[in-house]
Amino acid sequence: MLIGLNHTAQKGVLLFASYLIGTFGSALSSVYAYNASNTSGHTKKSTINAMTLFTFSIGNIIGTEIFQPKDAPDYIPGKTAIMVLLIVQLGVSFLLRWINIRLNKRRQVRLQEEKIRRGWTDEDLQKERERHAFADLTDKQNIFFVYTI
Repeated sequence: MLIGLNHTAQKGVLLFASYLIGTFGSALSSVYAYNASNTSGHTKKSTINAMTLFTFSIGNIIGTEIFQPKDAPDYIPGKTAIMVLLIVQLGVSFLLRWINIRLNKRRQVRLQEEKIRRGWTDEDLQKERERHAFADLTDKQNIFFVYTI
């Protein structure tokens, strides 16, 4: 919005776009929450969070380089880069959703097979689920783990 509407009389739309940009500051905390929901095991969570902070920091360093003084006052290359990356982020979000749905379906089938193989009742299944909850297993090892969609 800000790219196409610079220097126009549509000040309300520009104001709305400025407010919209302000919502992207919560991205890091949202990613941390996503990581916490979709990763199990202390070491794996710590590693994922460190990688997230590292990539977020690298992104902030690169971000300062895409807005060059020679592009002032419109900064079209920088704004275009942001728009492209937001569109890519949207695609990645849908891809992660699709992957998590597939993984959850596979886990459900695997859990039912395990239930039949071991002869578990629903009560046994619940006891096993509770036993696995605090076992510090990774999301790959814990057959009861469900990914957030």
